[in-house]
Amino acid sequence: MKIHILQTGEVMVAPSLAYNGNTGFNPQTHGLLLKSEARVNIPVLSFLIQTGNKNILVDTGIRKDLESEEPLSLDKQLKAIKAPLTFASTHFHLKKDSSLLSRLEEINISPQDIDYVLLTHLDFENVSGVADISSETKVLVSRDEAKAAVKNPLRYSRSWWKDANISVFDWNGKEGPFEKSLDLLGDGSIILMKLYGHSAGMFGVKVTSENNKFTLLYSDAGYGELAWKELAPPAVTVDKEATMRSLEWVRMESLDKNCAYSLASHEATSMKVLRF
Repeated sequence: MKIHILQTGEVMVAPSLAYNGNTGFNPQTHGLLLKSEARVNIPVLSFLIQTGNKNILVDTGIRKDLESEEPLSLDKQLKAIKAPLTFASTHFHLKKDSSLLSRLEEINISPQDIDYVLLTHLDFENVSGVADISSETKVLVSRDEAKAAVKNPLRYSRSWWKDANISVFDWNGKEGPFEKSLDLLGDGSIILMKLYGHSAGMFGVKVTSENNKFTLLYSDAGYGELAWKELAPPAVTVDKEATMRSLEWVRMESLDKNCAYSLASHEATSMKVLRF
């Protein structure tokens, strides 16, 4: 089993966003109109799972046409984002030659080689790169997240994924902290599990090898190892209790003797390939 870690952008957010706990609405914590010099840079990761003859991509990063030497100017960001809350709270940067297409090329994978794209949630930096994937590739989004995106145009814009071949799925299994899961390939090797964080329909991905070792990709349930070690959730969540339940589950899974790796979508890591 092999997983490639692909950095496909970075976000500039309020320093208190990642590990501050959910204390209710606070413009400073949300980073609304926060100046660039007051922000911190956090990586955006996509993951390419290779198992058997399948290539399964988890999240797509920021779309290629937004590559630039410097973070997006406010006018370019406004045109690209089209969702006022997202535009006001987060700044985005995709460095030259660091788009999903470039990262796949580095490991000799063509977009046409991708069998599935799993969108763990529909934040701009996680999904806009789907525009660079073949329209024939099947893209999976949970029904919970699809509903949330429709209800909240201030945060989400359908333009981010408008040409993607999206299939909305329902949970049909009972694994994970909320007993809502989907066995992607039908053999238990890749399980999608409902999680909470700053998104109502987020899911994590548990990838298990033949030797029973597994890697947990827990999306934005936390911003990195510190989150589950200290049970420090993001400052912005849709349900504080459910988010803590998710994080407690991530902690238990991460400490399991069979857990080879445990990674968030914004993990600061120097690792490039996971083998387990």
